[in-house]
Amino acid sequence: MNKTKKAQSVGAPEPEFTIDIFTIGFVIIGGVCSWINMLVILNSMQIIAYLSIIFTTIIPGVIIAYKNRYWGYGYMIGFALAGIPFSCLEPPYGDLFIGWYTFFTALFIFIILWLIFWKAWRSLSGIKKID
Repeated sequence: MNKTKKAQSVGAPEPEFTIDIFTIGFVIIGGVCSWINMLVILNSMQIIAYLSIIFTTIIPGVIIAYKNRYWGYGYMIGFALAGIPFSCLEPPYGDLFIGWYTFFTALFIFIILWLIFWKAWRSLSGIKKID
């Protein structure tokens, strides 16, 4: 009496990568939020303003990515890319240091979130259980 046990995935199957209208929308929303954040930094020039990039990328990025990780990726990419044109403008409309600081900080946080949402969650959904 040899019973064969079947392995079943614990999590939901991973969707294929697709860019939809909401992903593009979150790229734009991320860019606008980034631009506003950089203007706040430029006008206040305080340490807490520089740290606000961390909170305006991680908290919304995780909340959005929890619903759909590609939307969260769009938000983070939009946030990061907004730093490039900001760095090319002269004050009071832009600043070289603040633009590149925003770009690289948001890019670093994007990589961390990518590793968490893509690698870790994908590994967890790939765990098989045996009935």
